Amino acid sequence: MNPLLEKLIALIKARGPITFKDFMQIALYYPGLGYYTGPGEKIGPRGDFYTSADVHPLFGAMLAKQFSQMWEYLGRPQNWVLVEYGAGKGLLARDILNALATSFPPAWEGVRYYIIEASLEMVRRQKELLTPFSKEKLSWVNALSEVGDTGHINGIIFGNELVDAFPVHRVRQTASGLKEIYVNWRDGRLVEEEGELSTPFLEEYFTTLGIKLAPGQAAEVNLAAREWLREVAGGLGRGFVLIIDYGMESPELYHPSRFEGTLRCYRQHRLGSDPLNNVGQQDITAHVNFSALMHWGREAGLHPVGYTTQMNFLLNLGIMEAIPRSAPEYVFDERTTRTVMAVKKLLLPEGMGGIFKVLALCKGVGQPDLLGFAKGPKGRGQP
Repeated sequence: MNPLLEKLIALIKARGPITFKDFMQIALYYPGLGYYTGPGEKIGPRGDFYTSADVHPLFGAMLAKQFSQMWEYLGRPQNWVLVEYGAGKGLLARDILNALATSFPPAWEGVRYYIIEASLEMVRRQKELLTPFSKEKLSWVNALSEVGDTGHINGIIFGNELVDAFPVHRVRQTASGLKEIYVNWRDGRLVEEEGELSTPFLEEYFTTLGIKLAPGQAAEVNLAAREWLREVAGGLGRGFVLIIDYGMESPELYHPSRFEGTLRCYRQHRLGSDPLNNVGQQDITAHVNFSALMHWGREAGLHPVGYTTQMNFLLNLGIMEAIPRSAPEYVFDERTTRTVMAVKKLLLPEGMGGIFKVLALCKGVGQPDLLGFAKGPKGRGQP
């Protein structure tokens, strides 16, 4: 039997049904056995899913350009930090650092890059890839408190496809009110059961954000994102938070057309819908509620200053102009053609370009006009 499943069964027999959030935490992050903490390829062609960093280094180069402008808004400090949560294979860190070094030398001089990573296996892979960078430029830490004193961090904190991997509560609107979905072991298999809410914050979430579910509708609630934003806001003295992830705002996310929610599973680049199968051997994610992130950000003292699609964000930063051209003009060589195809994948509105959103929040830097949000539609939550 799957060793992680054995541990789950033992836990449920000892404690009774567990919340879906606790199940997802175990399935993804149980030490040595969870999806992200166990061995094996997770990301890229030989893994289960792609990230934008896998598509082309220009994605990281555009982030470096935005970070350089943010550094300008910070007053061009001699010492500043970039903190990446959940760095995957390390591709994005590599591309950002390379772009800063080659294209933005003044910002590069004083930057210190920190990675906060829950998976020891991922840390091992990151260190292999990022060997060329000195210890003075790049460090791994276990918590934001190791980067600097609380409330005194000066720089940028960001995550690409971070929040969607936080464990979520699942709920369903019933005739007797909002119920939480639990995971139990019955008749030789894992099953879902409805029960009372494990925390009053679930009811408060829907009330505060003005969300009304249809009768029988299921939904996910990512309360871990609120705790993360509070942690980040508390650590930041002056600077920015940048979140890139797939998701949308409340009205669209909780529309009755998504009657069973947005929970998805990925294994070998195939989409699944049953998280109780292949425990620890498939990715489990849920779409991010950007309305909630903006609301919780404000509560924590972070001011939303930009929200748009990944397509608009990258176009505003000049990704098309960054594609190397061959001579004569408009004649592409094979390398340029591959780059164009990769950029197209990053930009397509029906794919990564539209599904992924970018949210910027700031603290202590006034009302910055960020390049990535200069043109294009803004979200309803945008001030």
